[in-house]
Amino acid sequence: MTKKEGSILECPHCHTKIIPKTNNICPACQEDLSYVRDTNPNQVSLIIHESDELPSYCYSCNAETERTVRVSGDDESSLWAALFKSTSPKESSNVIIYIPQCEKCGELEDPEPVDIDYENQTMTFQVHQNFRDRVDRL
Repeated sequence: MTKKEGSILECPHCHTKIIPKTNNICPACQEDLSYVRDTNPNQVSLIIHESDELPSYCYSCNAETERTVRVSGDDESSLWAALFKSTSPKESSNVIIYIPQCEKCGELEDPEPVDIDYENQTMTFQVHQNFRDRVDRL
């Protein structure tokens, strides 16, 4: 997976958008981009907004499911909180996503976002490629 220098791509290991180092190493996870043996080619990244409608399929394996899991992130101004021991709504924000997950995948792991963008109220997840395709069709 060697790309042209300066190209932005998704790391197959951590699914972060990156510009690879000159030695073809991901600057986020330090993995070699040319070694993909231990990666899952069916996993891709997907940015989900709080208000997005999601299909009734597991984000991880793409099995049909009605079950959803609440994933939340809370960001508060740590400097403000450290200095004044409090936060006001202007200094904090949160992102809450209800992501579909089947019971089988739920027994294996909890959904963890790759990234949380508090300003745009989105989370990025590693999802099954077919789940992303379903989201794109909505």
